[in-house]
Amino acid sequence: MSIYLIDELYNSLREKEKERFSRIFRFDIYTASLVLPQTMKEWIKKRFGSVSSVKNQKIVKINNIVSGEGTLFNELRSKRPIEREDVKIEKKDCSFCDALENTPEDEFGRIHGKNCITASNIAKYDVYHSLVIFNEHNPYSTKNLEEYLATAFNWCRKVNETDKDAIYPLIIWNCMYRAGASIVHGHLQMTVTKHFHYGKIELLNSRRLEYENKYGSSYFNDLYKIHSSFGIGIKDKDVKIMAYLTPLKEKEIFMIAEKLKNLFKSIKKIIDFYLYLNVDSFNLSIYMPPFSNTKAWEGFPVIARIVDRGALSSKTADFGAMELYANSVVATDPFELYNILVKFI
Repeated sequence: MSIYLIDELYNSLREKEKERFSRIFRFDIYTASLVLPQTMKEWIKKRFGSVSSVKNQKIVKINNIVSGEGTLFNELRSKRPIEREDVKIEKKDCSFCDALENTPEDEFGRIHGKNCITASNIAKYDVYHSLVIFNEHNPYSTKNLEEYLATAFNWCRKVNETDKDAIYPLIIWNCMYRAGASIVHGHLQMTVTKHFHYGKIELLNSRRLEYENKYGSSYFNDLYKIHSSFGIGIKDKDVKIMAYLTPLKEKEIFMIAEKLKNLFKSIKKIIDFYLYLNVDSFNLSIYMPPFSNTKAWEGFPVIARIVDRGALSSKTADFGAMELYANSVVATDPFELYNILVKFI
């Protein structure tokens, strides 16, 4: 199975499955053609394998019409020539290796884990924005990841106890500077915002409510059922895991659970899976409903999304104007990704 055969996969579905798919997704398949000078043909054969694969390129466009996400797939883009340079992950002069001495704390103090500690972020995204700093310098340490995530959530709870208006939590992990980290040493970030959730999370909740009012069916349950019917969704106990059909960027995995703690083990498995694939920079984001029960958020689950941000040695940015302002452009086939993932899980 392949994303480039999505038309055949769609046609193989039962009518009920087709109807569910069409509520959320639209796809188109195109052929992009170009004219090559004779002087380029030998270079193209060496780089891409064949001239014909470059002259006539298959493009698959998929849009999630509920969430507003859209992705363009072209496997040829994974073979583009990209300049790389050597990168070293050094421990020298790392301020986070002695976090107590070199980082500020929140007004309510620090939360200590057995293998981590919280610190207030010195340049904040929001009023409440702090870090969980791993005791280990290693940015890829997953041995104690469940503890790190639990500590991040405990910090969110502490903020809410301190300020009852701060009810919208978010946990993120920018692993390495390709993913936005300014310090190599392993650390998570967490925020709790007031009055409204962050824009993209608010929009997602608004769209899923519209969907549920229209169809009388859970958006997130249907999303998983679609991926499962395509053979790219799996359950890890209480966690639904998908090789997402409209990924933001390469190798995106989408996870859904009723409770945050249910996600801890699955997130660790997925990050270990990433490391198995030699991914060396990634973004993890954990969406959560507000601490205070409000009717508008009833039924909103806990969502974790993780995406590969590219090789540290690459000089080319993975995000361009297309990703920022139009559609994502992705080379990784979700079906190929899932085939490895399911064996790993």
